[in-house]
Amino acid sequence: MFLLVFVLITPMLELRPMIARLIASAVVLAAAGSPAFAQLGKDSKLLAPFKPVVAKANESTVRIKCDDKDTILGTVVDADGYILTKLSELRGVIYVRLPDGSEYEAATIAAHKETDLALIKVDVKGLKAVKFADTVKVPAGNWLAAAGPTSDPVSVGIVSVMTRKLTGPDDTRIANLNPNRGLMGVFPVDEKDGDGNPAGAMLSRVVPDGAAGKAGLKVGDVIVELNGKAVADQESLRDQLDRLVSGDVVTVKAKRKGEVKDFKVTLGKADPSRGDMQNAMGSTLSGRRTGFPQVLQTDLVVDAKDCGGPVVDLDGNVLGINIARAGRVETWILPSEVIRPLLPDFKAGKFAPPTAVKLPFAIPFHKPNK
Repeated sequence: MFLLVFVLITPMLELRPMIARLIASAVVLAAAGSPAFAQLGKDSKLLAPFKPVVAKANESTVRIKCDDKDTILGTVVDADGYILTKLSELRGVIYVRLPDGSEYEAATIAAHKETDLALIKVDVKGLKAVKFADTVKVPAGNWLAAAGPTSDPVSVGIVSVMTRKLTGPDDTRIANLNPNRGLMGVFPVDEKDGDGNPAGAMLSRVVPDGAAGKAGLKVGDVIVELNGKAVADQESLRDQLDRLVSGDVVTVKAKRKGEVKDFKVTLGKADPSRGDMQNAMGSTLSGRRTGFPQVLQTDLVVDAKDCGGPVVDLDGNVLGINIARAGRVETWILPSEVIRPLLPDFKAGKFAPPTAVKLPFAIPFHKPNK
């Protein structure tokens, strides 16, 4: 364990000697009393030296409550009250707790299912917004810290895999019409559309009590359209389902013996596999944890309710947002390169949520005593 830690820290000694020595000491002390590195990411002895690293990003991190329950974190991206967070976790009445302890009701401005990002807004001026930095040159092994709504980091860890496209595992998602799952239970077909292009994915297995079975779909049905978008093949169907979450209601068009039929399916949750249960031991995984356009893979130990906040390197540069707790020692970061191009469209209303929003008056739900 000590040798592993030494190898991880050594490359930093020339560039950041002071912080490196502090971190090295903290890691060695924490390692002496902890059986696994996964536990070190939230160890108070290791977190303490990282306080200066996350100090600026903490000022841009907020706690989001849904129906009066702590649900997720958010990242301030504009001084005029714009905050990014994880879309699939939002529900009911949304409140934002600012770093000073005051709480304001928030309105949802944009909903982007591909990235699982939501832009919410509070009617408050003068917030401190993050400035995003690129991740493409961040190598594996670099130290990271997850910012939080207090002075402490939420967790610390290292980059496991450099920024890459993320694809989901293959399992029973399509057979059950569940989001975030793989491609067993669906076959490609030889059918063509009017332009001669491939059209459809055939169900080879349907769970009677699953979402597809309850909606009336049967083995042999060929799905040709999902939520108004054409389904060309297995990959097309997977890509569309990867943007959805459990509980979403989708419209399906399927061919059965030459006749096109309409179905309405409420997406369900897949039965947990042994691997899922092992990954979830000691923490709660995010409801959506795949299907993102790109991720930076880390070994940060971040609870699902603490995703949505910024992640920084040792210089305090914000590399992106924690978008999902994906495994026992895996947390995905949605990198800055994905986030930045979306912000202008978010603010312009291009990805407005389906229901109209009304911004509440700027009256804090709670204002701390001075």
